[in-house]
Amino acid sequence: MAIGTSCRSCGGAVAMLALILTARPTALPAEGSTAWTANDISVSRTVAGQPGSAGSRFEVGANGDARIAVDLRTEGMHTRGTILLINGRWMLTQGFTGAEGREIEALDAAALNSQLVIVLLTAALPNGPPAPGTPQHVRVAEKNNPIKIATASKSAEYLAPWTVVGSVTVQAAEAPASYQLSFTYPEQGLARTIDFAGSVSNAKSPLQFPDSMKLAGWKIHRLPSPEASSSHPDEAAHRATPRAATVGELRALE
Repeated sequence: MAIGTSCRSCGGAVAMLALILTARPTALPAEGSTAWTANDISVSRTVAGQPGSAGSRFEVGANGDARIAVDLRTEGMHTRGTILLINGRWMLTQGFTGAEGREIEALDAAALNSQLVIVLLTAALPNGPPAPGTPQHVRVAEKNNPIKIATASKSAEYLAPWTVVGSVTVQAAEAPASYQLSFTYPEQGLARTIDFAGSVSNAKSPLQFPDSMKLAGWKIHRLPSPEASSSHPDEAAHRATPRAATVGELRALE
């Protein structure tokens, strides 16, 4: 059985967030374990031998709305912006430039990286974050099970055998867990290493978008449905742009 979870039926923000927050290896001692659930995930991803980086911060409010800050750097291209997910159906974007569809790509990158980090942390520390104090050094070697992760519009698979080494630190009670992980897996006959750094927190989230929040300066996109995303995710996300002046008006739309 593959490690991780797949959610090709996720058509909206709530399903996508549930996927991120529950991604885990199948080797957990209890099927319902939620040791690494989180509502604030920061990820900086770099690949050994490749230029560029992918950075994101995924914050989830109590009602399932979310804010994602992304900073993607590749050779000759820099994508930076903010994404809000509202009511499980709408994506608001600000700060993005370039071709249409870059926002969905950024959302997928943030979601997949967050999922992978949660899977690796759960494999390394299945009982959750370590006790506050000195760094907890971790090492996992998986010989058989690949990792499979997916959003509504993109998927990724990391074949076995793979390893993850690094450290996880909690400075004080209720503080975020900071991590540094090196993940190595085979790709086209070569060993590929991805380095991750960031933090994971499950403190009470203050994130909230009131109905009175004005949408001036934000682009509004309908999140792709499962049927549309399977063939043309970018087209589905940008069709039929709704008219709404506030978050409250947007929530009221079908």
